Amino acid sequence: MAVVKKTTKAAKPAGKPAKAKPAAKVTPKPPAKKSSNVTLLKLPRPSLVSQLASSANDKLPPRLQAVVDKTEIQHVLSTHVRGIDRADENLLRSVFHPDATIDLGPGVFQGTGNDYVHWVMGVLQGLKSTHHTLGQSHVEVSGDVALVETYFNAHIRVDKPVGREDVFMGGRNLDRLERRPSGVSGVWKIIHRKQVLDWVRTEAVSDIFYHQNPDGLWSSRSKTDLSYQMAQFPGSQNAGKLPAFLGRRYESKSVKF
Repeated sequence: MAVVKKTTKAAKPAGKPAKAKPAAKVTPKPPAKKSSNVTLLKLPRPSLVSQLASSANDKLPPRLQAVVDKTEIQHVLSTHVRGIDRADENLLRSVFHPDATIDLGPGVFQGTGNDYVHWVMGVLQGLKSTHHTLGQSHVEVSGDVALVETYFNAHIRVDKPVGREDVFMGGRNLDRLERRPSGVSGVWKIIHRKQVLDWVRTEAVSDIFYHQNPDGLWSSRSKTDLSYQMAQFPGSQNAGKLPAFLGRRYESKSVKF
């Protein structure tokens, strides 16, 4: 019987360790493209940001639409008092629908919006100045209709043969506004107004401050008023150009009381 001898490979002589093979380069995968409908904020309920980020939704969320509506309504109300104080007929006409009606009381004025503008412009010609301040408004919006109660204070300077008088009054404007055409693309305007007076006080005029400070910036009931020139204030078209009055020194007694 033949004997088969097992042979073993001789161990390699000790020498320099074998160089490790460089690791294969791993090419990073490009980040997955985010879907345009991804939610920006992961909250239990859809956030305002995520709702606005959805391009598929053309309408604003109801609560946000209510904020937009109330902001536009407040702009209508403030435009009206600005039109009064600046005696700006175009501003006054812009806040009324063509079929609007105004009720200030049977002994004062009752009529259409167009007649009201014609009437109030005549009233303003007989007054030295007016200044209105709007207070809080209670706004109830239902679709394309809004019912608004707004508090106001007014100062009226009257010229009389016996001298000037200051009339101070406080009251509330009760307005019904409609958005036309119907829907979010419509425009809010007044369709009916009643003005309720809460109090009135008349005082003799004392113009001491005016005569002692004639160089103050006084208002004007025309388009020469500074409010019509705000687009030309420093920092707009005059970028980099400093006002000419810079560098002038004033003492505390420059304003006289």
